[in-house]
Amino acid sequence: VKTPAASCDSAGAGQLPAPPDGLQNMNHSQTYLSNSPSSKVRSAPVLTRRGLTTLLALMCFVPVITISWLQLTMPPVRPGELKAEVALQSVPPASYYELPTDQRTPMPLATIIVKNTGDEPWTHINVRINRNYQIYEHNVPLQPGQARGFLLDRFVSRTGSTLNIRAERPKDVEIYARLPDGSRATFEQDF
Repeated sequence: VKTPAASCDSAGAGQLPAPPDGLQNMNHSQTYLSNSPSSKVRSAPVLTRRGLTTLLALMCFVPVITISWLQLTMPPVRPGELKAEVALQSVPPASYYELPTDQRTPMPLATIIVKNTGDEPWTHINVRINRNYQIYEHNVPLQPGQARGFLLDRFVSRTGSTLNIRAERPKDVEIYARLPDGSRATFEQDF
């Protein structure tokens, strides 16, 4: 490759130097177009009418088939069939909530007691308070006649905030649990 200064000396005065090797290929349109971005776009795969129709049909039918399959294979839910007793312990009376929030004393031992009054053990227990705060107990089953206490400040919402008993009074409880046959049963109670 000759430098422009060298080519001027050798070519003589008044003549332009030869272009670098990379620019000489511009005259060969085939070589230039195969490396250009626009030729790569032109060679990209194209969705045909048949392909589009197939894709749209799959988008419509796959969710319907999946939901139907889940409905047939998942265990049933039996609302209201969970036999339980629920009691609040160390929870302040209604007059406590009439005070300004900053004057309310902390209640660290506020607890909800859940008792299995049915004939079957429960597993995968989910206790939800005020339809927002919940706690899961998956590892240890609750046997018939057995009771278990849950501290209210351990209940967490989906956003990660905990139940603040000083600011929010427990209004209702929902319990979801799995029975030995695999079905899910529920219990609801207002306070």
